[in-house]
Amino acid sequence: MFSLTRPFLRLFTTGLLLALLSLTGCQSVPPKGLTPQQVAVLKQEGFELTDEGWAFGLSGKVLFGSDIETLNAASTEIVERIGKALVSVHIDKVRVDGHTDASGKETYNQQLSLRRAKSVSKVLVATGMREENIQLRGLGSSEPVASNTTVAGRTENRRVSIVVIAD
Repeated sequence: MFSLTRPFLRLFTTGLLLALLSLTGCQSVPPKGLTPQQVAVLKQEGFELTDEGWAFGLSGKVLFGSDIETLNAASTEIVERIGKALVSVHIDKVRVDGHTDASGKETYNQQLSLRRAKSVSKVLVATGMREENIQLRGLGSSEPVASNTTVAGRTENRRVSIVVIAD
């Protein structure tokens, strides 16, 4: 009788273990990072993967005049399109970084760059993003993308970037 219970016990234990393993597979853990659909939309909209996340550098696209913090109509349309695309795939947290050229005092430029970020944030909120999910940074002239010694370079440096950070 002892020889019959050992195989039965082994089979029962194996079956129980398999049942437990299959049940643990049913528990869903929220995925970290972005879904393939979200990544596809980011790429489609022109975002690029950087060390800080997916960034849409608005240099060359959403530029500001010298000492201007408001978006023009063309720039507003670009930000609206991006905001709607992000909301459509449930990307609801972004960071908006404002930048300036190196003209003027750095303390003023830092404040101006923050106001530029706020103007982009307002458009994103209008597309359905929640204001509390938009982090704003005013970086002044600390991260130029072009030389500040030329008019064209200064124009490129007056910009905003939108960064999607996958948590």
